[in-house]
Amino acid sequence: MRITVFLLTTITMAMILASAGVLAAQTAPTEQPNILFVMTDDQPKDTLLAMPKVRKRIVDEGVNLTNAYVSESLCCPSRATILRGQYPHNTQVMRNGPPQGGHETFVARGLEDNAVGHWLRDAGYTTGFVGKYMNGYDASYKPPGWSYWYAKADGGTAGEKVNDNGPTKDLAGDGKTWTDRFTPKAVGFLDQSTDAATDEPFALFFWPTQPHLEAGDYADRYADLYRDEPLNSKPSFNEADVSDKPQWIRELPRLGDAETDKLRQWRRNQLRSLRQVDDAVGQMLNLLAQRGELDNTYVIYTTDNGTGMGDHRWFNHHGMKQTPYEEAANVYLFVRGPGIAKGVSETKLTLNNDFAPTFVDIVDGTVPDFVDGRSLLPILQRNPATWRTAIMNERPIDAGHSITPYHAIITKRYTYAEYTNGDRELYDRNADPYQLRSQHNNPETQVLRDELSRRLAALKTCAADAAEECQTAENAP
Repeated sequence: MRITVFLLTTITMAMILASAGVLAAQTAPTEQPNILFVMTDDQPKDTLLAMPKVRKRIVDEGVNLTNAYVSESLCCPSRATILRGQYPHNTQVMRNGPPQGGHETFVARGLEDNAVGHWLRDAGYTTGFVGKYMNGYDASYKPPGWSYWYAKADGGTAGEKVNDNGPTKDLAGDGKTWTDRFTPKAVGFLDQSTDAATDEPFALFFWPTQPHLEAGDYADRYADLYRDEPLNSKPSFNEADVSDKPQWIRELPRLGDAETDKLRQWRRNQLRSLRQVDDAVGQMLNLLAQRGELDNTYVIYTTDNGTGMGDHRWFNHHGMKQTPYEEAANVYLFVRGPGIAKGVSETKLTLNNDFAPTFVDIVDGTVPDFVDGRSLLPILQRNPATWRTAIMNERPIDAGHSITPYHAIITKRYTYAEYTNGDRELYDRNADPYQLRSQHNNPETQVLRDELSRRLAALKTCAADAAEECQTAENAP
């Protein structure tokens, strides 16, 4: 039950809102914790320099999960996984569009009718979604399970359409970026959810479109930032010797000056875009703090997948992802909230499959039997009895471009990938963090490869209706 004591009159509150842009009334926290889940789009793992508010108010105030991965390094499969807590081969959303992918598959398989929004509502939470939903969504309807909904249409839809909690609107010509449209809606949801008369705790999913390449959707007020920022290329950039790589990489030409110049500009755009997201997050945190709710709110920050920036010669204007390489598969994950230590790092393996069961655990709900992931609360609170020793990153089917489908097992030390054309890769990330020299042909790694291949075989066939199969395969020694 939310117990709130307002000491300000309505007129005073309006004056504060007008002058400061945030609410200043103090409230007592609810007994049940709230959830604020922020997820960016294709954020590389070297861009936090553009996010001082996220660094100071989430990273420094919580846990940095350094071994966080996605189970497929691609937008729509990752989003479906987050909403259902399942590997892509179990959601069957394995590409950005049909067949076997996109919003169309998510709806056709009935997944939208039994996803995390429903589970949170069943536990008594007010649920809100603001931002980008998934590829192929046309903004023609409000999905079930959400108390409040404000989501843009896929970029392939004519105009700049958004579903505003039921009605569809076309915002083309309003002169705003998407994050400038999303932010007041998210703050408004939090405003209402922390109002004096509100009894229910809340869960808000804020999923902006930034910094998705080419990363040009930032407001003009950020245009002068990062003008001299270098590309910050890693040793894997435009890799000279790719003889150890799979065939699709071996066939890529080295990048020229034109591609490098584009990447340099895109990085600057990424940073500008992320500074805009950082400001949006800051507004939300300000409101929660002034309402007395921040300390009783789990704030989760992540991205749907990473993206390379010319690493291993891979260049594509939609983002260099869809691979098991660290640039695409390893992502930011920061969490602050009740009972979570401040300013610490955690190296245990986590997965985007884990978000849905974590949220259900937070709200004391019931996790469906089909969920592959597991609650992160035990490791966030530093008291897990046991934990997984491996996860899988997969691209189960051909999703376009030149990339050969694969399955990869990732442990805290090794990445081992098997491609459908017979190619193999093995990296010791302790010795070779940039994955420059695969050890799959090294006779001394034969026993290790056999063991990883055996575990991978169990993971890539673990069943959708028996979550323990996936968890057992992840746990195996």
